[in-house]
Amino acid sequence: MIKSKKTLALIAISLIYVWHCAAKTMTAEQAQEARKKISAQAKQCIGCPYQSGAIGPDAYDCSGLIFTVFREAAGVQMPRSVKAIYSRSKIIKTEEAEPGDLIFFKTTGDGSITHIGIYIGKNQFIHAASDGNNTGVIVSSLKEKYYKNTFAAVGRVIPSGRAQKEEVKDSAGDKVVSEEDIPDAEGAANNGDAVYVADTDSGDASNSESGEKKNGKWYSKIVFDAALFCDWNFFDPYRFMLNWRGISLETNACYAGWKLKPGIGTIFRYNHGTRNFQIPIVLSLAFCDYVKVYAGPVINFGNPTLPGSDEEIRGSVFPGIFGFSFQTPKLKAGKVGISFTQDISYTVYNDTDGAALAFYKSAGSGIVFSTGVRVTLPLESFL
Repeated sequence: MIKSKKTLALIAISLIYVWHCAAKTMTAEQAQEARKKISAQAKQCIGCPYQSGAIGPDAYDCSGLIFTVFREAAGVQMPRSVKAIYSRSKIIKTEEAEPGDLIFFKTTGDGSITHIGIYIGKNQFIHAASDGNNTGVIVSSLKEKYYKNTFAAVGRVIPSGRAQKEEVKDSAGDKVVSEEDIPDAEGAANNGDAVYVADTDSGDASNSESGEKKNGKWYSKIVFDAALFCDWNFFDPYRFMLNWRGISLETNACYAGWKLKPGIGTIFRYNHGTRNFQIPIVLSLAFCDYVKVYAGPVINFGNPTLPGSDEEIRGSVFPGIFGFSFQTPKLKAGKVGISFTQDISYTVYNDTDGAALAFYKSAGSGIVFSTGVRVTLPLESFL
């Protein structure tokens, strides 16, 4: 047992030594090429959604982005957590930062390193943000208030891509990044305009209250969305056939600061199948960015009829409507998010005397599939 432990220790020391020597022997030209590939690889990931524990290619968390980009672009095997990457990196002066270096942040109150990005020059960096105005893999500026206040350090894994003479020249005044542009880590405070959830040591994001950065603005977590749907079904009470059930416009506001995101909204629906107009008022819970459930009373206008016939039925106010909503990852256009959405809802109808409808009549009149597009926008965009 002791012998095997010694063997493992020697192997680990050897691997560290080999990596260290490889870094030392990399020429400035090779380092510059590696840095270009890292920046290019990171830019290809822009627009991918954030997902806790993900390492791509369709989604990333902040350390997962570093893990994959460095492995694919430079053949460097990075650790899988922010703290481990920080421990492996050589901390350098802020004015020495080059594209391909790492930017570390302290986004929680305990002062630990919790967020990471890839510096791409001109005070910009690429990172996977879990929350805030924009989420997913995005480009942010170190001049933004939140990043100035949470900046911790610049780390280096790939050697400098500048020759020694160029480094002397740069240090004399031609700097890639000035100390004024990147904030002083000693003066970094834990307050800002955005909220980002840090990666844990396992590479996952923590959604706890203690792991979030609060900005003190009540409206920072309120998100508005609106969706336009085409309603349809593939059966009515008497036969199976694809039929158009109308159009609907949904508006909603939700609080995105909790794991279960509560919301309230209104749906304006012309139900072509029952030939009446409806306004459901719904309460919702979003379990993640892609799944939501909702329910609420329905205000009915007109005299609804059973789809496929002239038989009159009665709309129910309460219970009214129940539904599930599924949507794709958002396509970002500035602060606006656009996604494709599929809803499945059931609206309660009764007989004209108030009695419950037969099952086939209830299902044929109440079940509706809604396919459309949803647009989201944070409340602070209006303020």
